[in-house]
Amino acid sequence: MYLTNEEEKMLKGYHGPGVQKAMEILVAIGDLYDAEKMIPISSAHMAGNYGPLRDEGVEWLEEFAETGASTKVFTTVNPQSFDFDLYKEMGVPENFRKIQLRIDGALRKLGVKLFYTCQQFLVGNLPKKGEHIAWAASESEIFANSVLGAMTNREGDHSALAAAVTGKTPEYGMHLPENRIGNILVDVTELNIEKLTQTDYAAMGYYVGKIVGDKIPVFVGLPKNISLQNLQALAYPLPVSGAVPMFHLVGITPEAPTLEAAFGGGKPEDKIKVTASNIKEVYEESCRTDEGKVDLVIFGCPHCTLQEIEEIATMLTGRKVCNGVKLWVCTSKATKAIAERMGYGDTLRRAGGMLVADTCPSGGPYAYLKEKGIHVVVTNSLKAAYYAYGLFGMGTIFASTKDCVEAAVKGRWED
Repeated sequence: MYLTNEEEKMLKGYHGPGVQKAMEILVAIGDLYDAEKMIPISSAHMAGNYGPLRDEGVEWLEEFAETGASTKVFTTVNPQSFDFDLYKEMGVPENFRKIQLRIDGALRKLGVKLFYTCQQFLVGNLPKKGEHIAWAASESEIFANSVLGAMTNREGDHSALAAAVTGKTPEYGMHLPENRIGNILVDVTELNIEKLTQTDYAAMGYYVGKIVGDKIPVFVGLPKNISLQNLQALAYPLPVSGAVPMFHLVGITPEAPTLEAAFGGGKPEDKIKVTASNIKEVYEESCRTDEGKVDLVIFGCPHCTLQEIEEIATMLTGRKVCNGVKLWVCTSKATKAIAERMGYGDTLRRAGGMLVADTCPSGGPYAYLKEKGIHVVVTNSLKAAYYAYGLFGMGTIFASTKDCVEAAVKGRWED
């Protein structure tokens, strides 16, 4: 792989051992994928949660931070396992809190901006169409590629951090225009689009991801005024049930102004239709418990927007969460601050719920909640349901926001 003089100096240690290690990682990845050269990036995004890092990852991160390396581009971080301001109320064990503090300290030393959100594009990490970036986490990759028109592969924590401290990434995969062309035509015109809920969009994404695998789907029939919430709901499950790196919505997303453009002037490899029965099947298969009792109702994967927090708070106004049931609404620290200013946090607390920042329902809290008797989780996030069940063995129910709130109030799940 061709390296510039500056990149060669990084590799040889002229800029310190941290940058050298980072460049070694990137060169190894580039060689693996036959990349011809490195390219500059404008931003990075990585994970900072003890769950996926584990002890070895935390130690590696701390050692890397001690090398003196620091980020060269604007770099944000995914949610962690809890809200530092509410760790006691959330039941976080002290040893868990201390480990997360170590991660926090290492990231701060490296210059990572500690937003702890999967919606980094709402807090300043907003690349333009055509910009090369290095974002870890499948939901970040697919949203950046598809909705923003930026260019990134699905980075791991090590490769994202390596890119952040060098400002470079190997040119392969989704950084090449020819790899961003659609493969599969997805026809949703049989659906009653106007009546689709946010969770219906998520079920659609999950179903399509399972069918297309690692191909790039091109959707026709969706409304041009599709909301941000519905865009995210559609996007985030695609790489959960499949390995979809991006999608196109004809006439909506940046690289698909027309059907012809979405397919690069070619023809689709295959065509699929999405029907109401396909969506219903996803709801049914995502119910993975025989228990009627509910332990935790959790929202916020992706992190709740202000509109979603308002919606949940309105549904709970004058009502009470059933005794013994936890209700958490997860969001970013920035959005939480505005939600508190608007009084939504007070409404949630009066109902017996909590507005929590910096954590996420897709896996963060279950490691410690399971030890406290939490076994059945109700959520409006398919990704959260998938990982709560698959990684932590929780019983899960995927349902609409309204049905989730009803389950919290009644303390039981009723079909």
